[in-house]
Amino acid sequence: MKREIATTKAPLPGGPYSQGVKTGHHIFVSGQDGIYPNGDLAGKTIAEQTKACLNNVKHILAAAETPISNIVYVTCHLSDLSEENVQEFNQSYEDFFKDIEVKPARITVGSQLLDGKVEISAIALRY
Repeated sequence: MKREIATTKAPLPGGPYSQGVKTGHHIFVSGQDGIYPNGDLAGKTIAEQTKACLNNVKHILAAAETPISNIVYVTCHLSDLSEENVQEFNQSYEDFFKDIEVKPARITVGSQLLDGKVEISAIALRY
């Protein structure tokens, strides 16, 4: 059995998909762009957009009563894999997870993104 996870504290889906889906003990969070819930881009830097992406993930998980410490896997898409860009992304990402003892597993890939610099999806466990 699966259940849709939705919140107005993260951007509404721009297509035929759910913000998140819970099935069993797993929660799958759809890719979140670096935008605010109202649709505005969260600044011009990858750091600002990364923070917004991760906050969107956090709000979707909160709607499923699941803390970010339960995230086990993250997929990150960056529009620019230059060393400077990746370092700025990693710093923002590290700041977000600074209080989490076991960091999620992660893959980071280069992608052509529509409007922003970063998109992040996540898988979390809910016990």
